[in-house]
Amino acid sequence: MTSSPQSQNLLLAALPADDFELLRPDLQLIDLARGMVLIRSGDVPTRAYFPISGVIASCVTLSDGRLVEARIAGREGTLGAAKGAGERTSFTSAVVRLEGKASAIDYGSLETFMDRSPAFRALLARHDAVQLAMADQSVACNAAHSAEQRLARRLLQLRRLSDDDKLTVTQDVLAEMLGVQRNSVSQVAHAMQARNLIRYSRGALEIVDFGALRLQSCECYDTVAAYRTVLERD
Repeated sequence: MTSSPQSQNLLLAALPADDFELLRPDLQLIDLARGMVLIRSGDVPTRAYFPISGVIASCVTLSDGRLVEARIAGREGTLGAAKGAGERTSFTSAVVRLEGKASAIDYGSLETFMDRSPAFRALLARHDAVQLAMADQSVACNAAHSAEQRLARRLLQLRRLSDDDKLTVTQDVLAEMLGVQRNSVSQVAHAMQARNLIRYSRGALEIVDFGALRLQSCECYDTVAAYRTVLERD
């Protein structure tokens, strides 16, 4: 399906036009700066986010301060829009991984809209089901696939979510995303660059050969592509 011009966030674009018009006055366009913390673990969140560009990660904070990424959200979905999310403590932090923009909405307005829009509730139900499936797939991927396969998969995923071959992402962030040491990412990225799959220098990464990088990736990239089903209207 083609995206409606009503929003560049594909979840919002999938809403019927009349429903989106109900929501539009309460949406606020915000800038996402790399490293910005939108939600802190232990806080009760006040807003939900629908990325237009950029990528937000939901992260678990360990006792030593390290962040372990649980899932990511880009222009295909949302972070924090679950029913009742603004009424309970968050167990994860939301951190901007790739800079961009997002539509944000206060929980009070979002809850009111949920009550008025069955279509939105249905979209969120499919979105949440896919998120659970993706989380399960990530557990299997981390256990069964090599760092090179997982890095290829993550780069392809970031490309899809940001809709850009050029990514601003450091090796430290990639290491956090994969749950590996920074030197492991450095070695794998160097090997990918030597094979002309990517160009990478000082946090500026460009995907040069999408097809070859996809072949390098594990099966999980194609499996989680089912995420797009969240955009299908009934």
